[in-house]
Amino acid sequence: MIYVTLRYASDRELKTLAGKAGLERTHATGLLVASAIFFVLGAYGLVFSALYDPGLIPLIALSVVSLVTGVGVFLSRRFGLWLTLLLFPLGIVEAIATLLYSVTLTGWYPNNTVAAFNASLILYAVGLVLALLLVADKRSQLK
Repeated sequence: MIYVTLRYASDRELKTLAGKAGLERTHATGLLVASAIFFVLGAYGLVFSALYDPGLIPLIALSVVSLVTGVGVFLSRRFGLWLTLLLFPLGIVEAIATLLYSVTLTGWYPNNTVAAFNASLILYAVGLVLALLLVADKRSQLK
């Protein structure tokens, strides 16, 4: 039986409770940040395709893979690493090609909407790089 009290449990007590319940505590903050990045990137792609053009099948596919990758990394599963390695080059090519097309067609800053879109593509690429580095750094903690 578990009793709820108003005091905080100590680290030793938490480890004891985790051991009894068969739970594992992870200290992989990098994996949590990487999974959050993948969730944000996947949501961004799905929202963008829903607002702009639902026929953007490659963007929808990359967004769904990004969400699945976020789940895999969050659960510390090895398939999260493999999906990260698959998603990275495809996502970078997609972001750079879209940014190049946007800049060639309209320029960097013709209005605030295009500037925000171009900035979002740069943040998308930076997020992919950061998530790849975080997952690669914590790959030994993946099961």
